[in-house]
Amino acid sequence: MKIFANKAVMTFMVIVGTVIGSGFLSGKEIVVFFSRFGNMSYFCIFIAFFLFFALFYYFLKFGDIIVDKLSKSKFSNILNCFICFTLSSAMFAGIFSLVEDMHFVIKLATMLIVFVYACRVAIKGASLLERLNLILVPIMIIFLLINLIRLFSVKSGSLFLGGFYPFSLFFCILYVVLNTSNSAIVISSFGKDLSNKQKVQVSFFSALALCLILLFANIVLLQNSFVFGEDMPILELFVGPQKFVMSLIILLGCVTTLFSLVYSNTGSLRGVCNNNIFVLFIGVVMPFALSFMGFGFIVSKFYPLTSVLGIFLLCDLLLFPLFKKVYKKIHSASKNRQ
Repeated sequence: MKIFANKAVMTFMVIVGTVIGSGFLSGKEIVVFFSRFGNMSYFCIFIAFFLFFALFYYFLKFGDIIVDKLSKSKFSNILNCFICFTLSSAMFAGIFSLVEDMHFVIKLATMLIVFVYACRVAIKGASLLERLNLILVPIMIIFLLINLIRLFSVKSGSLFLGGFYPFSLFFCILYVVLNTSNSAIVISSFGKDLSNKQKVQVSFFSALALCLILLFANIVLLQNSFVFGEDMPILELFVGPQKFVMSLIILLGCVTTLFSLVYSNTGSLRGVCNNNIFVLFIGVVMPFALSFMGFGFIVSKFYPLTSVLGIFLLCDLLLFPLFKKVYKKIHSASKNRQ
């Protein structure tokens, strides 16, 4: 029982660590998909909670079927590779942006360590990913919430400003798709040892944790809308030691998400070609090279497009298990009648 409980905690850490990356923690994703819509952003975050919960549970419940589907479908593998490739580039770019003003030796060492560990995750797989998330995710969540609460002000009138943007719901859906399509293979692989009750609990608390952080970050951004145009809006609200701590938090978010993306991407790449050199080149080296286009540019220009591709991937992954389940029920019913 204790083993299963530990597995549930580990799964929670992996899910949160996969979704919370530099785009989320820096506030850039939140501005693009939520905050710029003012009042409507609150309703969209509420909807995002239910969408996250439903998709997390679906991935955990039908994990074996989804992993099997990915292993056999070149269409799903190619889409997953492209999505993870784009997001991995953003994570690398986020890391480089955070260490840009540091001493050259520190900057070079950080880049080298992250690159080497990304290669290790590509080869070693989930075991290394589990250990990293178990350590890094709790630290990241605690310090992030402390920093956001310090910025929060109940006196600000900007909490409830903004017009009516019906299309904001579409961006909400794109946001959830973006942050679940890339993690489908990671989450699915962690559900096989959990009971159905644990799957529900993990899905609920993962969605709740993500949306509470999203809500706090959204409020802070609405109170400081002058930072909407920055590459890392939330980071720009801090000065001195607090800015250094927040930079470390975003760096941790980049690392946990990057490694999850590398794991997911290399898993898909092996479905196309099982050559380790090819897998490392496409899964790690190419995103590393693309990251020099810049963090803000990748998030603003490529994330919405990647979200649309994520819709096609989720449709392919979700409809297949559903049809398979319906077929089994119909087949069992016909057998009983005989």
